[in-house]
Amino acid sequence: MDDANRELPQTDVALVIGANDVTNPAARTNKSSPIYGMPILDVDKARTVMVIKRSLNPGFAGIDNELYYLDKTLMLFGDAKAFTTQLVKNISGNGGGFH
Repeated sequence: MDDANRELPQTDVALVIGANDVTNPAARTNKSSPIYGMPILDVDKARTVMVIKRSLNPGFAGIDNELYYLDKTLMLFGDAKAFTTQLVKNISGNGGGFH
């Protein structure tokens, strides 16, 4: 986690699949949060964050993830396998957009 966190400020895109509490900036910033002080992946420090989830349901801690409401975060709702397959096709030039 420490190695990844050192790289994230220089990262163009962080792709998050289904993670909730382990990516929530409240663990660093909100002293009243039940996850305050918990080690997290600092994906919010990447230039752009793409999150693939089935819904906005909270994680184990039962709280909203502040990451989801940042201007730099793109929320993709649906099946992670289908989204990542289409992302790979689009990046390689073999795709046709998202369906």
